[in-house]
Amino acid sequence: MKTVRRALLLPLVCLFLPVATHPGVAQDESGRFPALVMILRHAEKPLEDKNPDLAPQGFARAKALPRLFLPGPNGAPPPFPRPDFLFAADVAKHSNRPLETIAPTAQALDEKINHDYVDIETGPVAKKIMSGKYAGKVVLICWHHGEIPHLAEAFGVPHVPKHWDPNVFDQIWEIRWVNGQAQMTVAEEHLLPGDAQ
Repeated sequence: MKTVRRALLLPLVCLFLPVATHPGVAQDESGRFPALVMILRHAEKPLEDKNPDLAPQGFARAKALPRLFLPGPNGAPPPFPRPDFLFAADVAKHSNRPLETIAPTAQALDEKINHDYVDIETGPVAKKIMSGKYAGKVVLICWHHGEIPHLAEAFGVPHVPKHWDPNVFDQIWEIRWVNGQAQMTVAEEHLLPGDAQ
């Protein structure tokens, strides 16, 4: 009889156990906001402005990017939480780079890329992600550096830097919501030689 009771009680107990999350993912008590939004710039571009693709260094970064979100050797936890959803600025006349940057990650994670928005549509993409559909989820966005400060502002981050340094390709802006207030931290990728240490 005791064994039967335990078997019946175990599923009920499991319902009330806390769900394990990545240490970098904050829990939003309101349940309205994403757990984490990560924004990165597309990878390195060629010196010639008319080339819409990544430079060889950029393709190397794009290829290495999935390592940030997948377990390492011997099952070591990844440096960043695995994204549930991927966004990238759509192809433009002079740039395929956001999609090229995030494509290897999409393939490695077996996820689709939402590229319904062009780079100046920072308000609409933020509104989409804040709609409630992505509540409690981890979202990764790859965008053009000139619009990333506007994108962070659209998520409600206060005191956003006015510019993303045009020479920086190895940062990730992480946005979390605490008591309904967006808070941002800056992290480094540490993927390629020469990245910030």
